Amino acid sequence: MRYDLIIKDGTIVTPEKTFKGDVAVKNGKIENLGNVKKTDTADEVYNAKGLHILPGIIDAHVHFRDPGLTEKEDFETGSLAAAMGGITMIADMPNVIPPTLSVEHLKNKINIASEKSYVDFAFFALLNNENTEQIEDLKLAGALGFKIFLGTSTGDIAAPSRVNLLRQMEECACLGMRIGFHCETSELNDYYTNMFKNRESYIGEAGILLNAARPVFSEALAIQTAICYAQYTKARIHIHHITSADGAKMTADAKKKGIDITAETCPHYLFLNAKKNVQKVYPPIRDEIHRIRLWEAVKNGVIDMIASDHAPHTIAEKSLPVWETPAGLCGVETSVPLMLNEINKGNLTLQKYVSLASEAPAKIWGIYPRKGNLFPGADGDITIVDMKQKKKILANELHSKSKTSPYDGTDVQGFPVATIIRGNFIMKDGCLTGKKGYGLHIIREL
Repeated sequence: MRYDLIIKDGTIVTPEKTFKGDVAVKNGKIENLGNVKKTDTADEVYNAKGLHILPGIIDAHVHFRDPGLTEKEDFETGSLAAAMGGITMIADMPNVIPPTLSVEHLKNKINIASEKSYVDFAFFALLNNENTEQIEDLKLAGALGFKIFLGTSTGDIAAPSRVNLLRQMEECACLGMRIGFHCETSELNDYYTNMFKNRESYIGEAGILLNAARPVFSEALAIQTAICYAQYTKARIHIHHITSADGAKMTADAKKKGIDITAETCPHYLFLNAKKNVQKVYPPIRDEIHRIRLWEAVKNGVIDMIASDHAPHTIAEKSLPVWETPAGLCGVETSVPLMLNEINKGNLTLQKYVSLASEAPAKIWGIYPRKGNLFPGADGDITIVDMKQKKKILANELHSKSKTSPYDGTDVQGFPVATIIRGNFIMKDGCLTGKKGYGLHIIREL
């Protein structure tokens, strides 16, 4: 048998097992998993001895700022950072300029990304008070899912009215579309921010002030709102970037009730706490007890997936005083090595990480089995990692336009060494080998 690509002698990792073997790709699809014969040939053979072969990592929560905010990031630089970080597919959020709330805006973003992106991509469409009647049209135009901001973040997008939220969730339930929620409560944020804003800050206090200004109470009330609406509409919901033990417990309780709810958290909530945080992000990074409880929620399956919430701003913007700087951290290029480092520490298994970062996002957003696995017939998307490689994360070496990172100077062990999309190397042995415009728009299959 002749293939396009054979990856030989690696350690294959799935959510269920880890085993030595080969992977073969033909015509952009996985053709053979683990049973490649010595007599089989290929146009390209990659020696993966000593390396681990993972299903392509999916980052289902990024902000590439394109269109309208391209001084911060665009699809070329954002997808380049993704590819160099071992990410084979991203899902981009709708709070750009103009927001992605119409078929016209969605098609414009698809066209932009098709010309620029190194990796496969999908898009969330925004739901607000203006576009309740366009939900089905947005689905047909290729929206992966919908995003609702229950509290304002970058873009100051207002939450839908309670009646519109009801109608939107009823419509999404009928269409089988999952809705992702940014869970904060603007009124509470405004109240507490005004309370703490005038307090003098000193070195090391910024993270504590931000946590107090947008408290756990704000997140918890919004999560409970989403859950309550889901209970009565039967809508499928997803809670983006859970930051707290409270949010994790509410999610667990809702799952026990049979509500179709999934949840994610991000590396910065798993690795940082309010005292150690030096950069502003919404929702804010919490106290140490919440960080510990989030890890427990990841391990026991309450939190289904990991996403970076990559949200870059310019260096000048991130250098402003705490109350003036915009919220958002770079993360698409550092997410994989940070998680691999934690695996090397014994805090997580590689099989569990594959579940969190490959399989779960594909299943949650309706692109499984095309993505998120290595079974024959799936897209030939593969992330190869070297669990022994030691490197230092350096902000000025990131490929994002924003050379900022809370992990600048952090030593990690475990790094992606190859990013393969549909059988083609986009990054190989740490070097860019793909071309912009290679990425495809991926739509729901379920």
